[in-house]
This record gives sequence, C-alpha cells and structure tokens, in this order.
Amino acid sequence: MNFRKLIDHYRYSKEQALGVMSLFVVIVVLQLCYYYMDFNKIVVTTPEKQLWISKQTIIDSLKSNVESTRPTIFPFNPNFISDYKGYQLGMSVAEIDRLLAFRKSNKYVNSASDFQKVTLVSDSLLAIISPFFKFPDWVKNKKGSTYVQYEGREKFAKAEKIVVADINAATQEDLMKVYGVGQVLSDRILKLRETIGGIVSMDQMNDVWGLTPDVVDKLKVSFKIVKV
Repeated sequence: MNFRKLIDHYRYSKEQALGVMSLFVVIVVLQLCYYYMDFNKIVVTTPEKQLWISKQTIIDSLKSNVESTRPTIFPFNPNFISDYKGYQLGMSVAEIDRLLAFRKSNKYVNSASDFQKVTLVSDSLLAIISPFFKFPDWVKNKKGSTYVQYEGREKFAKAEKIVVADINAATQEDLMKVYGVGQVLSDRILKLRETIGGIVSMDQMNDVWGLTPDVVDKLKVSFKIVKV
C-alpha cells in the first residue's frame, strides 16, 4: 500500500483548511449562543390583561374563603328548621314550605322517614342530613304512629318548671328546661354570656348558632334581664 498517495488524498488545500476552520468557529459560536442567550418569548401584558388577572385573583380568594367558612352541622330537631336553616342544609323552597305547613297543623315528624314523607326531599339529601336529626328521648321511645302531636308535651313542660328568671344567673340545667334547648345549645348560650360579660338583651339569643326563632321566643318568655 502506498501511504504517500493516501496522505496526499486527505491533504487539504489552503482554501479547504480555511473553510474547515471557519466551520469550527461557527459551531463554537452557536454553542455559546445556545448556552448563554435567553430564547424565551417576551410576553407583553396589556393593561386589560393585568386587570383581568387581578380580578381573577380576587375571585379565587373569595372562593377559598367561602369553602373555608362553610358552617358545621350540629345535631338539631328537624321539626324546628327555619327558612335559613333549610337553605343551609340544601333544601329547596318548596321542601321547606311543606315542612312549615305541616308544623302549622300542630303536628311533628318523629323520624327521618316521616321527614321525607312530609318534605319530599331526595334520598341523597336525606342521607346527608338525617344523621344529624335529634329527637327528644321520650319521642324515640314512643310507640305507634309518628304523624301525631307530641302527647304529653305540655305535661312534660310543666314538670320542668323554670325557677330562675334571670338569664345571667341561669345554670345549664335551667336553660335545658326550655323545650328545644339541649346540652349543646345551652353550652353555647353560657359561652356567649361569658364572652360578652353578660347578656344585656334577650335579642342576643339570635346570635347563638342553632337556636330557632321558636326556641328564642320560649327563652324570652322564660327569662329576662335582671342585672348584667
């Protein structure tokens, strides 16, 4: 094999050597540009877009606040659901009206099935709210039809005669003698009294979460403001 001819075959001329060197320099320059130059597209934000972004941020903040402030459902007697309470539970206006009309006839529902028959709420909604239904113990033990008045209710109320009339001196037992006020609601009334340093108006009972207007009226009849 003639190595001299092979070497002469791959020998570059001056123009070829200059072309190879130029190509090498171009490659190096392109690599440097790739690593050190920012090729991200410049986004121009218009005033209208900035306004939209700011409004969207406010909307997202309001949504998160609404989700974080959803009221907690506490046990309650479904016979005393108010319009606002029914709205919070997800009941429609027609369903609430059916319950109120039923109550105006001086009748009571004594079970979840009774509640559905009267209001015609869906099975899905009933499954959500019925675990929070709380009926008096003497109603749970009552036998027979549920579509009747609470027999002996007046007798039961008379047996639990309230002695203390001053709301600021009432104990938890005194408050629980009022029909519709259980341990949870009485705790909230006492906590409110302790927090504000004493009840100055019976209208403040409306600030106690879970007290229906009917129960507030009963409290106003049974208690008054004597001293603060």
